Amino acid sequence: MLLLLQVVLVFVSEEWFIKGIVPNKIFSNHNNRMTTVIIGNGILALTTALRLAITAGATDKIIIVGKKERPGSATLAAAAMLNSFCELDETSLDTDIDIFRFDLSYRATRMWPKFVLDHMDIAMKRNCLIGECATCQGDKGACFELGTYLISNPSADSLDDTNYNVVVKALKDFMEPHFEIDPRDIPNYKPQQRHRALRAVYIPNEGWLNPKLTIRSIEASVECFDCVELVDATVETIVKDGAEIGHVVLHDGTCISGDKFIVANGAGAGELISRSHLGITIPGIFCSVGVSIQISAPDSPHTKAIRTPNRGLACGLYTVPFYTGPDRPLSDIIIGSSSFVSPTPHFEPRVGPIQSLLTGAMEQINSDFYRANVKCVNTGLRPLSADTYPVVGRSSINNLIIATATKRDGFHLAPVISETLAKLVHDEPIDAEWAHFAPERKLIRNLSREKAIDLGVRHMMSGSYQHGFVPSHDRLADRMKNMLKYELETLHDTVGAHEWGIPPELLDMYRYGHISAND
Repeated sequence: MLLLLQVVLVFVSEEWFIKGIVPNKIFSNHNNRMTTVIIGNGILALTTALRLAITAGATDKIIIVGKKERPGSATLAAAAMLNSFCELDETSLDTDIDIFRFDLSYRATRMWPKFVLDHMDIAMKRNCLIGECATCQGDKGACFELGTYLISNPSADSLDDTNYNVVVKALKDFMEPHFEIDPRDIPNYKPQQRHRALRAVYIPNEGWLNPKLTIRSIEASVECFDCVELVDATVETIVKDGAEIGHVVLHDGTCISGDKFIVANGAGAGELISRSHLGITIPGIFCSVGVSIQISAPDSPHTKAIRTPNRGLACGLYTVPFYTGPDRPLSDIIIGSSSFVSPTPHFEPRVGPIQSLLTGAMEQINSDFYRANVKCVNTGLRPLSADTYPVVGRSSINNLIIATATKRDGFHLAPVISETLAKLVHDEPIDAEWAHFAPERKLIRNLSREKAIDLGVRHMMSGSYQHGFVPSHDRLADRMKNMLKYELETLHDTVGAHEWGIPPELLDMYRYGHISAND
Protein backbone atom coordinates (compact mmCIF):
# COMPACT_ATOMS: atom_id res chain seq x y z
CA MET A 1 0.00 0.00 0.00
CA LEU A 2 1.10 3.50 -0.68
CA LEU A 3 2.50 5.49 2.19
CA LEU A 4 0.03 8.19 1.18
CA LEU A 5 -2.78 5.82 2.15
CA GLN A 6 -1.20 4.87 5.45
CA VAL A 7 -0.75 8.26 7.04
CA VAL A 8 -3.01 10.81 8.63
CA LEU A 9 -2.79 14.24 7.11
CA VAL A 10 -1.33 16.81 9.44
CA PHE A 11 -2.38 20.33 8.63
CA VAL A 12 0.25 22.70 9.94
CA SER A 13 -0.95 26.15 10.96
CA GLU A 14 2.32 27.58 12.27
CA GLU A 15 3.94 30.31 10.21
CA TRP A 16 7.54 29.79 9.33
CA PHE A 17 10.10 32.07 10.87
CA ILE A 18 11.56 32.32 7.37
CA LYS A 19 9.44 33.83 4.62
CA GLY A 20 12.16 34.25 2.07
CA ILE A 21 15.84 33.82 1.40
CA VAL A 22 17.97 36.56 2.88
CA PRO A 23 21.35 36.75 1.13
CA ASN A 24 24.48 35.76 3.07
CA LYS A 25 22.68 34.51 6.18
CA ILE A 26 22.55 30.99 7.53
CA PHE A 27 19.13 29.56 8.31
CA SER A 28 19.51 27.44 11.41
CA ASN A 29 17.23 25.31 13.53
CA HIS A 30 15.19 26.75 16.39
CA ASN A 31 13.18 24.93 19.05
CA ASN A 32 14.49 21.51 17.97
CA ARG A 33 12.94 21.73 14.53
CA MET A 34 13.64 18.88 12.13
CA THR A 35 14.79 20.54 8.91
CA THR A 36 15.22 18.55 5.71
CA VAL A 37 16.97 20.27 2.81
CA ILE A 38 16.26 18.76 -0.59
CA ILE A 39 18.68 19.73 -3.35
CA GLY A 40 16.78 19.61 -6.63
CA ASN A 41 13.13 20.19 -7.51
CA GLY A 42 12.42 17.41 -9.99
CA ILE A 43 9.98 14.55 -9.60
CA LEU A 44 12.02 12.67 -6.98
CA ALA A 45 12.50 15.79 -4.88
CA LEU A 46 8.85 16.84 -5.01
CA THR A 47 7.33 13.42 -4.35
CA THR A 48 9.69 12.94 -1.42
CA ALA A 49 8.83 16.39 -0.08
CA LEU A 50 5.12 15.56 -0.34
CA ARG A 51 5.55 12.39 1.69
CA LEU A 52 7.59 14.25 4.31
CA ALA A 53 5.13 17.14 4.46
CA ILE A 54 2.18 14.83 5.06
CA THR A 55 3.88 13.27 8.09
CA ALA A 56 5.64 16.44 9.31
CA GLY A 57 5.45 17.48 12.93
CA ALA A 58 4.28 20.96 13.89
CA THR A 59 7.83 22.30 14.07
CA ASP A 60 9.36 20.44 11.13
CA LYS A 61 10.28 22.11 7.88
CA ILE A 62 11.30 21.07 4.40
CA ILE A 63 13.34 23.30 2.11
CA ILE A 64 13.45 22.47 -1.61
CA VAL A 65 16.19 24.20 -3.59
CA GLY A 66 16.02 24.30 -7.39
CA LYS A 67 15.50 26.71 -10.27
CA LYS A 68 11.81 27.10 -11.02
CA GLU A 69 12.28 26.78 -14.79
CA ARG A 70 14.12 23.44 -14.31
CA PRO A 71 16.67 23.72 -17.13
CA GLY A 72 17.49 20.30 -18.60
CA SER A 73 14.82 18.56 -16.54
CA ALA A 74 14.50 14.93 -17.55
CA THR A 75 10.87 14.90 -16.38
CA LEU A 76 9.81 17.80 -18.57
CA ALA A 77 11.14 15.99 -21.65
CA ALA A 78 9.64 12.63 -20.72
CA ALA A 79 6.57 10.94 -22.12
CA ALA A 80 6.07 9.43 -18.67
CA MET A 81 5.08 5.99 -19.94
CA LEU A 82 4.29 3.64 -17.09
CA ASN A 83 6.09 0.83 -18.85
CA SER A 84 7.83 -1.97 -16.97
CA PHE A 85 7.47 -4.92 -19.30
CA CYS A 86 7.83 -2.83 -22.47
CA GLU A 87 11.27 -1.70 -21.29
CA LEU A 88 12.67 -5.20 -20.95
CA ASP A 89 15.46 -6.43 -23.19
CA GLU A 90 17.52 -9.59 -23.35
CA THR A 91 19.69 -8.77 -20.30
CA SER A 92 17.05 -7.15 -18.07
CA LEU A 93 16.47 -10.20 -15.85
CA ASP A 94 19.92 -11.81 -15.96
CA THR A 95 21.07 -11.14 -12.38
CA ASP A 96 19.60 -10.61 -8.92
CA ILE A 97 20.38 -6.90 -9.20
CA ASP A 98 18.52 -6.67 -12.49
CA ILE A 99 15.55 -8.57 -11.07
CA PHE A 100 15.41 -6.16 -8.11
CA ARG A 101 15.49 -3.19 -10.49
CA PHE A 102 12.64 -4.71 -12.50
CA ASP A 103 10.71 -5.36 -9.30
CA LEU A 104 11.00 -1.66 -8.42
CA SER A 105 9.69 -0.74 -11.86
CA TYR A 106 6.87 -3.26 -11.62
CA ARG A 107 5.83 -1.90 -8.23
CA ALA A 108 5.98 1.68 -9.44
CA THR A 109 3.69 0.98 -12.40
CA ARG A 110 1.07 -0.31 -10.00
CA MET A 111 1.54 2.49 -7.49
CA TRP A 112 1.08 5.37 -9.93
CA PRO A 113 -2.72 5.33 -10.39
CA LYS A 114 -3.40 5.51 -6.65
CA PHE A 115 -0.48 7.86 -6.16
CA VAL A 116 -2.10 10.33 -8.58
CA LEU A 117 -5.55 9.97 -7.04
CA ASP A 118 -4.27 10.33 -3.48
CA HIS A 119 -2.22 13.37 -4.44
CA MET A 120 -5.30 14.92 -6.08
CA ASP A 121 -7.32 14.21 -2.95
CA ILE A 122 -4.72 16.06 -0.87
CA ALA A 123 -4.73 18.96 -3.34
CA MET A 124 -8.53 19.24 -3.28
CA LYS A 125 -8.66 19.18 0.52
CA ARG A 126 -6.06 21.92 0.69
CA ASN A 127 -7.63 23.89 -2.18
CA CYS A 128 -4.50 23.90 -4.31
CA LEU A 129 -5.47 22.06 -7.49
CA ILE A 130 -4.04 23.67 -10.59
CA GLY A 131 -6.57 24.69 -13.25
CA GLU A 132 -5.84 21.84 -15.63
CA CYS A 133 -6.63 19.36 -12.87
CA ALA A 134 -9.87 21.01 -11.75
CA THR A 135 -12.05 18.27 -13.25
CA CYS A 136 -9.73 15.39 -12.44
CA GLN A 137 -11.31 11.97 -12.79
CA GLY A 138 -8.13 10.02 -12.24
CA ASP A 139 -7.86 6.90 -14.34
CA LYS A 140 -11.31 7.55 -15.81
CA GLY A 141 -10.01 10.17 -18.18
CA ALA A 142 -7.69 12.95 -17.20
CA CYS A 143 -3.92 13.39 -17.16
CA PHE A 144 -3.22 9.66 -17.23
CA GLU A 145 -4.67 6.50 -18.66
CA LEU A 146 -3.70 2.86 -18.70
CA GLY A 147 -3.07 0.84 -21.84
CA THR A 148 -0.03 0.45 -24.12
CA TYR A 149 0.36 -1.12 -27.55
CA LEU A 150 3.78 -2.68 -28.19
CA ILE A 151 4.49 -3.21 -31.88
CA SER A 152 7.18 -5.13 -33.73
CA ASN A 153 7.94 -3.78 -37.19
CA PRO A 154 10.77 -4.23 -39.72
CA SER A 155 12.07 -0.64 -39.45
CA ALA A 156 15.26 -1.47 -37.54
CA ASP A 157 16.78 -4.96 -37.33
CA SER A 158 16.47 -8.29 -35.54
CA LEU A 159 17.27 -6.75 -32.14
CA ASP A 160 13.66 -5.57 -32.20
CA ASP A 161 12.50 -9.16 -32.61
CA THR A 162 14.67 -10.33 -29.72
CA ASN A 163 13.41 -7.67 -27.35
CA TYR A 164 9.78 -8.06 -28.42
CA ASN A 165 10.01 -11.78 -27.68
CA VAL A 166 11.59 -11.04 -24.29
CA VAL A 167 8.65 -8.79 -23.39
CA VAL A 168 6.01 -11.31 -24.47
CA LYS A 169 7.75 -14.14 -22.59
CA ALA A 170 7.99 -12.02 -19.42
CA LEU A 171 4.30 -11.11 -19.66
CA LYS A 172 3.49 -14.81 -19.76
CA ASP A 173 5.97 -15.77 -17.04
CA PHE A 174 4.66 -13.10 -14.67
CA MET A 175 1.03 -13.84 -15.65
CA GLU A 176 0.62 -10.16 -16.51
CA PRO A 177 -2.60 -9.47 -18.48
CA HIS A 178 -1.89 -8.95 -22.17
CA PHE A 179 -3.52 -9.60 -25.52
CA GLU A 180 -1.70 -10.36 -28.74
CA ILE A 181 -3.65 -8.50 -31.43
CA ASP A 182 -3.72 -7.69 -35.11
CA PRO A 183 -1.75 -4.42 -35.46
CA ARG A 184 -4.45 -3.16 -37.82
CA ASP A 185 -6.81 -2.99 -34.84
CA ILE A 186 -4.72 -0.36 -33.05
CA PRO A 187 -6.67 2.94 -33.04
CA ASN A 188 -5.08 5.67 -35.18
CA TYR A 189 -2.22 3.42 -36.17
CA LYS A 190 -1.56 4.24 -39.84
CA PRO A 191 2.07 3.48 -40.71
CA GLN A 192 3.52 3.53 -44.18
CA GLN A 193 3.11 0.08 -45.70
CA ARG A 194 6.80 -0.81 -45.73
CA HIS A 195 6.99 -0.01 -42.00
CA ARG A 196 3.78 -1.73 -40.87
CA ALA A 197 3.97 -3.87 -37.74
CA LEU A 198 3.86 -7.61 -38.16
CA ARG A 199 3.03 -8.29 -34.52
CA ALA A 200 1.49 -6.34 -31.65
CA VAL A 201 0.53 -6.90 -28.03
CA TYR A 202 -1.78 -4.81 -25.87
CA ILE A 203 -0.81 -4.42 -22.21
CA PRO A 204 -3.75 -2.96 -20.25
CA ASN A 205 -1.87 -2.16 -17.02
CA GLU A 206 0.90 -0.04 -18.56
CA GLY A 207 -0.06 3.51 -19.45
CA TRP A 208 0.96 7.14 -19.52
CA LEU A 209 0.82 10.47 -17.71
CA ASN A 210 1.40 14.08 -18.65
CA PRO A 211 4.66 14.69 -16.77
CA LYS A 212 4.54 18.49 -17.05
CA LEU A 213 1.10 18.68 -15.45
CA THR A 214 2.01 16.06 -12.87
CA ILE A 215 5.10 17.89 -11.67
CA ARG A 216 3.27 21.25 -11.59
CA SER A 217 0.39 19.72 -9.69
CA ILE A 218 2.62 18.01 -7.11
CA GLU A 219 4.62 21.21 -6.70
CA ALA A 220 1.41 23.17 -6.05
CA SER A 221 0.34 20.60 -3.45
CA VAL A 222 3.71 20.65 -1.73
CA GLU A 223 3.74 24.43 -1.65
CA CYS A 224 0.38 24.44 0.18
CA PHE A 225 1.98 22.92 3.27
CA ASP A 226 3.14 25.56 5.74
CA CYS A 227 6.18 23.45 6.57
CA VAL A 228 7.54 23.67 3.00
CA GLU A 229 9.66 26.40 1.42
CA LEU A 230 10.61 26.38 -2.26
CA VAL A 231 13.83 28.27 -2.99
CA ASP A 232 14.33 29.38 -6.61
CA ALA A 233 18.11 28.90 -6.75
CA THR A 234 20.86 26.36 -7.33
CA VAL A 235 23.27 24.91 -4.80
CA GLU A 236 26.93 25.72 -5.37
CA THR A 237 28.43 23.55 -2.63
CA ILE A 238 27.50 21.25 0.23
CA VAL A 239 29.47 22.01 3.39
CA LYS A 240 30.43 19.61 6.18
CA ASP A 241 30.35 20.67 9.83
CA GLY A 242 32.42 18.06 11.63
CA ALA A 243 31.27 14.58 10.68
CA GLU A 244 27.97 15.67 9.16
CA ILE A 245 26.63 18.10 6.58
CA GLY A 246 25.99 21.47 8.17
CA HIS A 247 24.63 23.62 5.35
CA VAL A 248 24.53 24.26 1.63
CA VAL A 249 25.75 27.38 -0.14
CA LEU A 250 23.73 28.85 -2.99
CA HIS A 251 25.20 30.61 -6.03
CA ASP A 252 24.59 34.01 -4.46
CA GLY A 253 26.42 33.05 -1.26
CA THR A 254 23.30 32.36 0.79
CA CYS A 255 23.64 29.47 3.23
CA ILE A 256 20.86 27.12 4.30
CA SER A 257 21.40 24.77 7.22
CA GLY A 258 19.46 21.66 8.16
CA ASP A 259 19.41 18.29 9.88
CA LYS A 260 19.01 15.97 6.88
CA PHE A 261 20.08 16.63 3.30
CA ILE A 262 18.92 14.88 0.14
CA VAL A 263 20.80 15.31 -3.14
CA ALA A 264 18.20 14.73 -5.86
CA ASN A 265 19.24 17.13 -8.60
CA GLY A 266 19.46 14.57 -11.40
CA ALA A 267 22.40 14.73 -13.78
CA GLY A 268 24.04 17.49 -11.74
CA ALA A 269 24.46 15.36 -8.62
CA GLY A 270 27.91 13.98 -9.42
CA GLU A 271 29.45 17.34 -10.21
CA LEU A 272 27.92 18.93 -7.10
CA ILE A 273 29.30 16.22 -4.81
CA SER A 274 32.70 16.37 -6.50
CA ARG A 275 33.13 20.13 -6.18
CA SER A 276 31.93 20.06 -2.56
CA HIS A 277 35.01 18.00 -1.53
CA LEU A 278 33.04 15.93 0.97
CA GLY A 279 35.52 13.06 1.04
CA ILE A 280 33.10 10.63 -0.59
CA THR A 281 33.11 9.15 -4.08
CA ILE A 282 30.04 8.01 -5.98
CA PRO A 283 29.91 6.47 -9.48
CA GLY A 284 30.39 9.02 -12.23
CA ILE A 285 27.11 10.58 -13.34
CA PHE A 286 26.66 11.40 -17.03
CA CYS A 287 23.96 13.11 -19.05
CA SER A 288 21.88 10.80 -21.19
CA VAL A 289 20.58 13.59 -23.39
CA GLY A 290 17.09 12.89 -24.70
CA VAL A 291 14.86 14.78 -27.12
CA SER A 292 11.08 14.51 -27.39
CA ILE A 293 8.68 16.45 -29.60
CA GLN A 294 5.17 17.63 -28.76
CA ILE A 295 2.85 17.82 -31.76
CA SER A 296 -0.79 18.70 -32.23
CA ALA A 297 -2.55 16.15 -34.49
CA PRO A 298 -6.33 16.72 -34.38
CA ASP A 299 -6.87 14.18 -37.15
CA SER A 300 -5.03 11.42 -35.26
CA PRO A 301 -5.92 11.61 -31.55
CA HIS A 302 -4.36 9.02 -29.28
CA THR A 303 -5.77 7.56 -26.08
CA LYS A 304 -3.13 4.85 -25.64
CA ALA A 305 0.64 4.75 -25.92
CA ILE A 306 2.08 3.09 -29.04
CA ARG A 307 5.71 2.05 -28.97
CA THR A 308 8.36 -0.29 -30.29
CA PRO A 309 10.58 -2.45 -28.05
CA ASN A 310 13.90 -1.08 -26.86
CA ARG A 311 16.26 -0.54 -29.77
CA GLY A 312 19.98 -0.05 -30.09
CA LEU A 313 21.28 2.42 -27.48
CA ALA A 314 17.77 3.81 -26.78
CA CYS A 315 14.24 2.91 -25.72
CA GLY A 316 12.79 2.76 -29.21
CA LEU A 317 10.17 4.91 -30.91
CA TYR A 318 6.91 5.91 -29.23
CA THR A 319 3.91 8.19 -29.51
CA VAL A 320 2.03 8.98 -26.32
CA PRO A 321 -1.11 11.05 -25.64
CA PHE A 322 -0.45 14.39 -23.97
CA TYR A 323 -3.39 15.63 -21.90
CA THR A 324 -3.47 19.44 -21.84
CA GLY A 325 -6.58 20.25 -19.82
CA PRO A 326 -10.23 19.46 -19.06
CA ASP A 327 -12.67 19.28 -21.96
CA ARG A 328 -9.85 19.40 -24.51
CA PRO A 329 -9.41 16.64 -27.09
CA LEU A 330 -6.37 14.40 -26.86
CA SER A 331 -4.93 15.90 -30.01
CA ASP A 332 -1.50 16.58 -28.52
CA ILE A 333 1.03 13.78 -28.73
CA ILE A 334 4.58 13.30 -27.49
CA ILE A 335 7.01 11.65 -29.92
CA GLY A 336 10.18 10.20 -28.47
CA SER A 337 12.84 9.53 -27.75
CA SER A 338 16.44 9.99 -28.75
CA SER A 339 19.49 9.44 -26.59
CA PHE A 340 23.18 10.16 -26.55
CA VAL A 341 25.44 10.03 -23.52
CA SER A 342 27.59 13.05 -22.70
CA PRO A 343 29.90 13.95 -19.82
CA THR A 344 28.58 17.52 -19.96
CA PRO A 345 25.06 19.00 -20.22
CA HIS A 346 23.45 19.84 -23.57
CA PHE A 347 20.42 22.09 -23.22
CA GLU A 348 19.55 22.54 -26.88
CA PRO A 349 18.27 19.77 -29.17
CA ARG A 350 20.31 18.57 -32.11
CA VAL A 351 18.86 18.55 -35.60
CA GLY A 352 19.58 14.85 -36.16
CA PRO A 353 17.34 13.48 -33.40
CA ILE A 354 14.50 15.85 -34.34
CA GLN A 355 14.62 14.70 -37.95
CA SER A 356 14.86 11.03 -36.93
CA LEU A 357 11.92 11.21 -34.52
CA LEU A 358 9.61 13.04 -36.91
CA THR A 359 10.47 10.71 -39.78
CA GLY A 360 10.07 7.64 -37.59
CA ALA A 361 6.69 8.78 -36.28
CA MET A 362 5.35 9.50 -39.78
CA GLU A 363 6.68 6.27 -41.22
CA GLN A 364 6.09 3.84 -38.36
CA ILE A 365 3.10 5.20 -36.38
CA ASN A 366 0.86 7.47 -38.44
CA SER A 367 1.58 8.86 -41.88
CA ASP A 368 -0.99 11.63 -41.28
CA PHE A 369 1.41 13.24 -38.81
CA TYR A 370 2.82 15.17 -41.77
CA ARG A 371 -0.15 17.52 -41.28
CA ALA A 372 0.50 17.96 -37.54
CA ASN A 373 1.82 21.12 -35.95
CA VAL A 374 5.01 21.04 -33.90
CA LYS A 375 4.27 22.72 -30.56
CA CYS A 376 7.62 22.31 -28.82
CA VAL A 377 10.85 20.33 -28.72
CA ASN A 378 12.00 19.16 -25.28
CA THR A 379 15.54 18.35 -24.22
CA GLY A 380 16.14 16.44 -20.98
CA LEU A 381 19.29 15.39 -19.17
CA ARG A 382 18.64 11.92 -17.82
CA PRO A 383 21.19 10.97 -15.14
CA LEU A 384 23.16 7.85 -16.06
CA SER A 385 25.73 6.29 -13.75
CA ALA A 386 29.07 4.80 -14.78
CA ASP A 387 27.57 1.31 -14.38
CA THR A 388 24.01 2.21 -15.61
CA TYR A 389 22.42 1.38 -12.23
CA PRO A 390 20.65 3.86 -9.88
CA VAL A 391 22.52 5.62 -7.09
CA VAL A 392 20.10 5.70 -4.17
CA GLY A 393 20.69 5.55 -0.43
CA ARG A 394 22.42 7.02 2.56
CA SER A 395 26.05 8.00 2.15
CA SER A 396 28.78 7.40 4.72
CA ILE A 397 28.02 10.93 5.90
CA ASN A 398 25.11 10.01 8.14
CA ASN A 399 22.79 12.92 7.33
CA LEU A 400 23.43 12.94 3.56
CA ILE A 401 21.11 10.93 1.30
CA ILE A 402 21.65 10.68 -2.45
CA ALA A 403 19.15 9.80 -5.19
CA THR A 404 20.22 10.03 -8.82
CA ALA A 405 21.24 7.93 -11.86
CA THR A 406 17.70 6.79 -12.57
CA LYS A 407 18.44 6.83 -16.31
CA ARG A 408 15.10 7.12 -18.12
CA ASP A 409 13.10 5.75 -15.15
CA GLY A 410 13.21 8.67 -12.73
CA PHE A 411 9.62 9.75 -13.26
CA HIS A 412 8.38 6.17 -13.40
CA LEU A 413 10.14 5.15 -10.16
CA ALA A 414 9.16 8.26 -8.20
CA PRO A 415 6.50 6.60 -5.99
CA VAL A 416 8.92 3.82 -4.97
CA ILE A 417 12.05 5.93 -4.56
CA SER A 418 10.28 8.73 -2.69
CA GLU A 419 8.87 6.18 -0.26
CA THR A 420 12.40 4.88 0.37
CA LEU A 421 13.89 8.37 0.74
CA ALA A 422 11.21 9.35 3.26
CA LYS A 423 12.03 6.25 5.30
CA LEU A 424 15.73 7.13 5.23
CA VAL A 425 14.98 10.65 6.46
CA HIS A 426 12.99 9.16 9.33
CA ASP A 427 15.68 6.55 10.04
CA GLU A 428 13.25 3.73 9.27
CA PRO A 429 14.39 0.38 7.80
CA ILE A 430 14.30 -0.12 4.04
CA ASP A 431 14.53 -3.18 1.81
CA ALA A 432 18.03 -4.61 2.20
CA GLU A 433 18.35 -4.98 -1.57
CA TRP A 434 18.67 -1.20 -1.93
CA ALA A 435 22.28 -1.82 -0.84
CA HIS A 436 22.96 -2.82 -4.46
CA PHE A 437 22.56 0.85 -5.38
CA ALA A 438 24.46 2.34 -2.43
CA PRO A 439 26.01 5.70 -3.39
CA GLU A 440 29.60 4.81 -2.49
CA ARG A 441 29.64 1.35 -4.04
CA LYS A 442 32.18 -0.03 -6.44
CA LEU A 443 30.94 -0.04 -10.01
CA ILE A 444 28.63 -2.96 -10.74
CA ARG A 445 30.30 -4.96 -13.51
CA ASN A 446 28.08 -7.99 -13.99
CA LEU A 447 28.27 -8.14 -17.79
CA SER A 448 30.81 -10.55 -19.23
CA ARG A 449 33.30 -9.31 -21.82
CA GLU A 450 31.95 -11.67 -24.48
CA LYS A 451 28.32 -10.71 -23.85
CA ALA A 452 29.17 -7.00 -23.78
CA ILE A 453 30.99 -7.13 -27.11
CA ASP A 454 28.14 -9.07 -28.71
CA LEU A 455 25.59 -6.60 -27.31
CA GLY A 456 27.69 -3.63 -28.39
CA VAL A 457 27.84 -4.87 -31.98
CA ARG A 458 24.12 -5.58 -32.06
CA HIS A 459 23.19 -2.21 -30.54
CA MET A 460 25.40 -0.26 -32.93
CA MET A 461 24.04 -2.16 -35.91
CA SER A 462 20.49 -1.53 -34.69
CA GLY A 463 21.29 2.16 -34.32
CA SER A 464 22.62 2.26 -37.87
CA TYR A 465 19.50 0.65 -39.30
CA GLN A 466 17.32 3.08 -37.33
CA HIS A 467 19.13 5.97 -38.98
CA GLY A 468 18.77 4.79 -42.56
CA PHE A 469 21.61 2.32 -43.09
CA VAL A 470 20.99 0.21 -46.22
CA PRO A 471 23.83 -2.28 -46.85
CA SER A 472 24.89 -3.27 -50.34
CA HIS A 473 24.51 -6.85 -51.56
CA ASP A 474 28.15 -7.84 -51.04
CA ARG A 475 28.03 -8.87 -47.36
CA LEU A 476 28.65 -5.30 -46.23
CA ALA A 477 26.57 -5.87 -43.09
CA ASP A 478 28.71 -8.86 -42.12
CA ARG A 479 31.90 -6.90 -42.71
CA MET A 480 30.54 -4.06 -40.57
CA LYS A 481 29.79 -6.47 -37.73
CA ASN A 482 33.31 -7.89 -37.89
CA MET A 483 34.80 -4.40 -37.95
CA LEU A 484 32.71 -3.33 -34.94
CA LYS A 485 33.61 -6.51 -33.06
CA TYR A 486 37.32 -5.87 -33.63
CA GLU A 487 36.89 -2.25 -32.53
CA LEU A 488 35.13 -3.29 -29.31
CA GLU A 489 37.66 -6.03 -28.54
CA THR A 490 40.42 -3.45 -28.95
CA LEU A 491 38.58 -0.97 -26.70
CA HIS A 492 38.13 -3.61 -23.99
CA ASP A 493 41.84 -4.45 -24.19
CA THR A 494 42.82 -0.79 -24.10
CA VAL A 495 40.83 0.01 -20.94
CA GLY A 496 41.71 -3.28 -19.24
CA ALA A 497 38.26 -4.85 -19.44
CA HIS A 498 39.42 -8.45 -19.59
CA GLU A 499 37.09 -10.10 -17.06
CA TRP A 500 34.07 -7.84 -17.48
CA GLY A 501 32.27 -5.98 -20.23
CA ILE A 502 31.30 -2.40 -21.07
CA PRO A 503 27.53 -1.71 -21.30
CA PRO A 504 26.65 -0.54 -24.83
CA GLU A 505 25.42 2.90 -23.75
CA LEU A 506 28.75 3.64 -22.04
CA LEU A 507 31.08 2.76 -24.92
CA ASP A 508 31.88 6.38 -25.75
CA MET A 509 32.49 7.22 -22.08
CA TYR A 510 35.23 4.56 -22.01
CA ARG A 511 36.43 5.36 -25.52
CA TYR A 512 37.13 8.99 -24.61
CA GLY A 513 38.49 8.33 -21.13
CA HIS A 514 35.57 9.52 -19.00
CA ILE A 515 35.47 6.13 -17.23
CA SER A 516 38.44 3.89 -16.53
CA ALA A 517 38.88 0.30 -15.42
CA ASN A 518 39.95 1.59 -11.98
CA ASP A 519 36.75 3.51 -11.30
